[in-house]
Amino acid sequence: MRQYLTRWFSIVKGLYRIPVAHNLNPKVFLVLGIIGTIVHILYYLPWLNMYTVELSFLAFLRVLALAGPVYIFLRGRRIAALLNLSLLGGWALGTTWHVCYCVYL
Repeated sequence: MRQYLTRWFSIVKGLYRIPVAHNLNPKVFLVLGIIGTIVHILYYLPWLNMYTVELSFLAFLRVLALAGPVYIFLRGRRIAALLNLSLLGGWALGTTWHVCYCVYL
């Protein structure tokens, strides 16, 4: 058990070093993930299942998904342009999927 915890801790510590090496605060990404999870949970609650509320949640999630790449672009130092482009591409595809799902289904 101790070996497992030590290995897990070293992985987390290594993941923490990556954003710090590029002048980014890892807590920003953690907060974005927590807010996104809370909105996803609220999205599936039955009493918030009205069309306008769903559309508002989806729009908020799309804006929240754009916050990460914008933060990397504005604050990052020596960060790979390919990473930021892949995040923006994922945002565009996710937004397209959510719009098509919400409008056509």
